[in-house]
Amino acid sequence: MQNPASTRVLRLVQKASALSIPVDIPVPTMLRREAHALREAVRVAALAVCLLLFPVFALAQEFGYSVEMKVPEAQRKLLEEYLDIYQWQDNPRMNPEQLRLLFRNAPDNIRELLATEGYFAPTIDSALEDKAGKWLVRFTVEPGEPVRVASVDVQVRGAFADGSEANAARLRKLRERWSLPVGAVFRQKQWEEAKRAALRDLLAERYPRAEIVSSEATVDPTTRKAVLAVVLDSGPAFAFGATTITGLKRYPNATVERLNPIEPGSAYSQSKLLDFQARLQDSPYFSSVQASAQIDPARPADVPVRVEVVERPSRKIGFGIGASTNTGARGQVEYQHLNFLHRAWRLTTLLKVETKTQLLSAEVQVPPTPRGYLDSANAFSERDDIEGVVVTKVGIGAKRARVLGKIETALAVQYQTERRRVEGAESDRSRALTLNYSWTRRDVDNLLYPTRGTLLNAQVGGAAEALLSDRNFVRTYAKAVHHRPLGDRGGLVLRGELGATLARSRQGIPSDFLFRAGGDQSVRGFAYRSLGVKEGDAIVGGRYLGVASAEYVHWLKPNWGAALFYDVGSAADQLRDFSLSHGYGVGARWKSPVGPLNLDVAYGQEVREWRLHFSVGFAF
Repeated sequence: MQNPASTRVLRLVQKASALSIPVDIPVPTMLRREAHALREAVRVAALAVCLLLFPVFALAQEFGYSVEMKVPEAQRKLLEEYLDIYQWQDNPRMNPEQLRLLFRNAPDNIRELLATEGYFAPTIDSALEDKAGKWLVRFTVEPGEPVRVASVDVQVRGAFADGSEANAARLRKLRERWSLPVGAVFRQKQWEEAKRAALRDLLAERYPRAEIVSSEATVDPTTRKAVLAVVLDSGPAFAFGATTITGLKRYPNATVERLNPIEPGSAYSQSKLLDFQARLQDSPYFSSVQASAQIDPARPADVPVRVEVVERPSRKIGFGIGASTNTGARGQVEYQHLNFLHRAWRLTTLLKVETKTQLLSAEVQVPPTPRGYLDSANAFSERDDIEGVVVTKVGIGAKRARVLGKIETALAVQYQTERRRVEGAESDRSRALTLNYSWTRRDVDNLLYPTRGTLLNAQVGGAAEALLSDRNFVRTYAKAVHHRPLGDRGGLVLRGELGATLARSRQGIPSDFLFRAGGDQSVRGFAYRSLGVKEGDAIVGGRYLGVASAEYVHWLKPNWGAALFYDVGSAADQLRDFSLSHGYGVGARWKSPVGPLNLDVAYGQEVREWRLHFSVGFAF
């Protein structure tokens, strides 16, 4: 594009370049040479003056225009973002001739853009006005009725079309999942996405060489109908072959093989391959994992699987310090051996010393089974001194756990003995061999910093006097936490707990199977486990628990927030003795690198005291 101002300046430059000075007085040859040099100097000076004046001419003749468009809001953003006449609006090289060209092309440009959204017969009125050098472009656009899908025909040929009932059912599901169904507005983006989704369905399971052979969308703007047809070729059916493992030095092949869900001869599945890689990455043995399948159309019945791993060190020791208002200052030492007895068993020992609790434990965990079960055995010795009750307990147990998506389940058997020393009352002993089942569902947007979703946990367990226990009992427990955003910067957290231990008496039942309330993650405003059954000068566990909490958090900055909360709950040994305690207050929140940090100041209504609560992390 040529700016008129720049054209005039260039003409001046050309005239200056051709400038000559007539000389009528005869002069000697040397003087003629000096006169020639003078003429050249004058021409260069004139050229420099013209170049210096160029910006002045250009600014004086600056060109601009504005665009007004009447169009439904649903289509406005599309046109303003992609219409050429908008794109060139602030370009300094624009001039009236170029504007007229864009104006003539604009209706076709509008029709092309609206067609991508299903509008193939719009009505467009346009006008171009020059008001004393101020140009105005006007458009009035009526998109009309959109074109809708009248029919969809999806066909698959190749090995997929083998007439089997399984593939016939799969084709029906593929057609049912088609994302641009009959009656939908025909949009180019959704049309492309629907084709890619259908192709991905074949690529992911058994047919990794599938491709789109043809696709056609026949649009009739008069009837406002679109007829869609897609033909895919599945290519040959592929099946897995043997698995090759590279990178193992410390750990035996069984470390990988036990996690392998792929059986030689089974149908190729991208999801199985990804699941295999995820299992290895989630295990503690490897810092890096890459699982891949070598697809060769010449050998569809034997797709080799290659696994490359980088191992972690087999031994490590860790130290930690911390503090909480529940159990006081904490120090701990943890030792891990990932190849215990040279069988890839995971040995973990932990020594944790807190102001109110001391724990020594050991656990041996075997590699997960091909079905994802994680088996372990443990032993522990623990002592705690809380609210006038000193409890010393030892135990051994075994557990089988499994995680499937958002669901985690665990079945555990445990034998433990316990000695209680209660201030102002008689000491006692108890023992129990328990069978316990736990079910957890974590359905939140972020496990570390949840802002939306729900977490659920349910437990049931019990013991029998006939099996190494001092009391028959059944313990049930349920907990729910719901996160819900409120506005752009706020969030609501609702929490509830219910527990009941069904037995003739609490006597003879270890404290782990009874209930106390109060503390950072329970009823704030009260000391840790200070809500329960009064016995002597101490507070012991009861057979019933009920806790509820509502908290509002407002994020002042991305990582800093303030909270208001109200907690209510208690524990009792008889339902008729159940009396709720109330706590409420304010707090600060910080999204620290290790998890949410909570600092709360709460008032316990029944004790008429203010209490500071401090915790890190979200316990569930």
